[in-house]
Amino acid sequence: MLVIDDFLPEQQFKTMQSSLLGDNFPWYFVPTVSRPPGSYIPPGATETFGWFHNFYSKEDNINSPTIEIIKPLLDGIQQRDNADFIRIRASLKTHLKGFTENDYNLPHVDYDFPHMSVIYYLNESDGDTWMFNEVFESFPEPDEFTVADRITPKPNRLLVFNGLNYHTASNPVNSNTRFIININYIQG
Repeated sequence: MLVIDDFLPEQQFKTMQSSLLGDNFPWYFVPTVSRPPGSYIPPGATETFGWFHNFYSKEDNINSPTIEIIKPLLDGIQQRDNADFIRIRASLKTHLKGFTENDYNLPHVDYDFPHMSVIYYLNESDGDTWMFNEVFESFPEPDEFTVADRITPKPNRLLVFNGLNYHTASNPVNSNTRFIININYIQG
């Protein structure tokens, strides 16, 4: 796991941030953010709703024109890791009544094959990313998870990790929103 603060030059970040968090950017509601509805919910986890925007998906043949907004971010990751992108999407979580600082969403991996995952934070928030000690090996998945680390959102912070490590998000408790970009890729 690697955390890089101030990943993009300040002006590039501010331009991208204002576009994504502005009132003209399209967000789409989803009833569950981590796994499909009806999935097993391990002890300690809480599934919640949220909003997303798909920029790119190799498997679903999605290539949105809005991807130009995040081109500096993708170029930076491409230069760093020679990335072959699988999926790129933005995620928005909101304050949720009853959610506490010790609650988290469903531990998951984005894909069940070797890949890298990136979480890029767009705003200051207390909706931490939770990293677990467990690594995906095969189905069925673990019944219990042990927390390895928590990463607090900070604007222009990049989190890079092995995509087979279980992880999840949490809804903000003291902040109103949590905006991130989630990127999955094969390292070239």
